[in-house]
Amino acid sequence: MIDLLKKLFEQRQKKITVILLDDSKPDEDNSYMVYPNGLFGMILGISTVFAIFVALVFMLTPLGGLLYSTDDAEIRAQILEVTQKAIALEDSLRQRDMQLREMKNIIRLSIDTTLAMDERFDNLFDPNDPFQNSDFINFDESAQFNRLSQNEVLFSNVSKTAPDFPAKYPVQGSLTRGYMPDDEHYGLDIATKNNEPVINIADGSVFNSSWTINNGYVISVQHSEGVVTTYKHLSKLNKKEGDLVLKGDILGEIGNAGVLSTGPHLHFEIWKNGVPQNPEVYLIK
Repeated sequence: MIDLLKKLFEQRQKKITVILLDDSKPDEDNSYMVYPNGLFGMILGISTVFAIFVALVFMLTPLGGLLYSTDDAEIRAQILEVTQKAIALEDSLRQRDMQLREMKNIIRLSIDTTLAMDERFDNLFDPNDPFQNSDFINFDESAQFNRLSQNEVLFSNVSKTAPDFPAKYPVQGSLTRGYMPDDEHYGLDIATKNNEPVINIADGSVFNSSWTINNGYVISVQHSEGVVTTYKHLSKLNKKEGDLVLKGDILGEIGNAGVLSTGPHLHFEIWKNGVPQNPEVYLIK
């Protein structure tokens, strides 16, 4: 076969006659006129068409995976790694959503503020005799009564002056949750920015300023006529217990403080004679 191809290649420029002999029929012969160049061109064309056909089959059908399996191994490994990372990220997002739901349930269902005052302040809630004494009464560790000598004249005026309502909101911001006593939410949530000053809404005296895990810094002010205001989720306090404060004084600064806080905001409450009030009735924008 190789010798035949060599002969054809040598005679490629010439016209040759190909004779086919059948041994079973020696008297018959079949002869054909052949141009080697044309024969080689036909063979090359058929081979090219076949190669293109095979390439298309591998490119457009799953058979290509058999040819490129070695080269695709690294790509498949990368795809697998990306898939695993995506699954891990999805799990993290699912866990985060679960935590957010739990935090929302805590905020919605828990008692955000319950004003607890001991027996030393019971007389302050007597509607028939609020702040009868013009002197502010303080208590030492032995529960003995000590009268403050400073600011006596000022406090005398403060204790007998009814709070001036409606007052401006204690902080600049947006109301995000209202007064909902049925859900044990006895105040307003006002979203604002960090370090925003918290303004006292009426004359009075500070009887509680402390830090709590749930609510950050908390400050409560006693006003006349049995009115108490409470401010929660502060990051800083400017006043302490026993301080006399006037309307417009800065009590502290807002922060994202406390476990129950989901962002910088103020939780503000108004109580009167031990009963929670809707602060929106007492405030004006």
